[in-house]
Amino acid sequence: MTNSSVKGILIIFLASALLIALTMPTLGYASTENFTFLRTPPTYNTQTGAFTMSTQLTNDLNDFGRSGTCVMFDYFIFGATAGQTFQGQAQSQGKEVFYMILQSPNGLYRFENSNCGHGDWESVGGFASQITITWVAPENGPFVIIFLTHHFYSGTILFTLQAT
Repeated sequence: MTNSSVKGILIIFLASALLIALTMPTLGYASTENFTFLRTPPTYNTQTGAFTMSTQLTNDLNDFGRSGTCVMFDYFIFGATAGQTFQGQAQSQGKEVFYMILQSPNGLYRFENSNCGHGDWESVGGFASQITITWVAPENGPFVIIFLTHHFYSGTILFTLQAT
């Protein structure tokens, strides 16, 4: 190999490493004291815990013969160990918001491909102001906590989660 070939490879390697380092925060990773979210909503602020729901499920025709948003939602993916306890704080701005914790990616896939969020969901909780969520992981693996509300909602939700 010539000296210029080695320099070229080194430049490409360094540029790739820099690109990865610069894009990592935009991939939605967020760290808490003792675990890391594998995915956060695009609007999630790691310092305040605030986010707005950015994803919609729409129906083809509603009761009035029009299509529209039937569910607004967003989600966090995190890893858990069987028996590990998670405690979260969530707060909405007066509108009832629901949450559910499902296995990921299968549970998330089923939810995203459901009929406007209708399905046989276990452990769906709701809150209209502030709530403490305590959850124990039933097994090892990735899980998803989905926050959702019926129809359009542009309000801010605050959410923090800690593993104990």
